[in-house]
Amino acid sequence: MSSPAPFDEATFAKWHAAQQEQVADYLRRIQVFDTDITGEWLWIIPYRAMLGRVWPKHGASPKLWVITGVVPTDHAEAGAARNCRDAARYFALKWQLEAARLEQGNSVIHPADEKIDWNEMSGNIARRAEWLHDLMQNERRWMPDGLPLYRVDVEAMQF
Repeated sequence: MSSPAPFDEATFAKWHAAQQEQVADYLRRIQVFDTDITGEWLWIIPYRAMLGRVWPKHGASPKLWVITGVVPTDHAEAGAARNCRDAARYFALKWQLEAARLEQGNSVIHPADEKIDWNEMSGNIARRAEWLHDLMQNERRWMPDGLPLYRVDVEAMQF
């Protein structure tokens, strides 16, 4: 059996920076924040997902939970989850519901949507929700306070 490739810090740093920029762009685009943001990444699965909290750089509120990576970039109000594990649960459930909604709505074809494969989109969101849910349910990944056992969870890259 071959050993896994060594972790490349430089490549990871580039990916991490790109994800942070993606979150900032997303929050500006949907007009949640119109200023620079700061925050803390509480759970990072390299090259897969980052989950954390953000807030305006010059103020402490409002705080939001955010997630990005190969998962949909998304956000939730701070009150949606007490801790990181609950935030992962929240996003997984939200995406499962969204996948079901897309699946139900794909029977109606709109001329502008001809090129969109709603079944594929629904399946894609559902798979990412299941992946996140499975990681969130795995007791050995979490401390009792809902924080991940490892802030940078390299092992979860394999899932």
